[in-house]
Amino acid sequence: MSQTTLENRAHDALVTWLTEEHPQPGQTVPIREFSRKLGMSRTPVRSAVGRLHERGLLSYDSIAGFTVAVPSLSSLYELFELRVMIESHSVRRYTEQEGPTAPPLLDDLVTEATELAGAALQDPAQYIAFRENDSRFHRALVEMSGLPRLVALHDDLHLSIHVTRAGLEAPMNRERLDAAVAEHREIVDALNAGDGPAARAALESHILRVRDQTIVFMSRPRPTVGGFTR
Repeated sequence: MSQTTLENRAHDALVTWLTEEHPQPGQTVPIREFSRKLGMSRTPVRSAVGRLHERGLLSYDSIAGFTVAVPSLSSLYELFELRVMIESHSVRRYTEQEGPTAPPLLDDLVTEATELAGAALQDPAQYIAFRENDSRFHRALVEMSGLPRLVALHDDLHLSIHVTRAGLEAPMNRERLDAAVAEHREIVDALNAGDGPAARAALESHILRVRDQTIVFMSRPRPTVGGFTR
């Protein structure tokens, strides 16, 4: 197996670790353990770690080594600003070129989200599905641009936001889930009405609400072992 293939395998495993296991900011990246689990030397794992470090998802300290990056307010603001730019431009491009009707997929995703929101409070697996639905909805908006490179940029940005927000989401409740569904529905309704500016305004308001909600939760003191805060 080529070195590039091994590095890609290691990269995918690290991304899965960051997005699904949600290691705490500042936690050391277990390079040796990844090497053992993947059945490869540490060289391709270190190369994959380096790629994630270049993207700002991991930090490096001469004593601790590579660790999960500690998110900052400035980085979160920047990520969400980029998200607004990409998604709003995609909607603008679609409404100016394709006409007044939203793609049927968006209606289907909102309907699915409504059902998932009702089940998510009782079943954690349904909340995971709700989050995946949310990701598919926003990706579909960018796909409406018809620009594959913009979609690739969105995917890269989505990963950065997902990792940065890991463990920093506001507590799940019915009000929060219903608000997300209602805001998605508002975007789709505006598209179906042929009102591009209203669709973009609803989208931008939705994204910025999520940003501000995350920042408020992120700014709260967080307890650690020993009673100290971080």
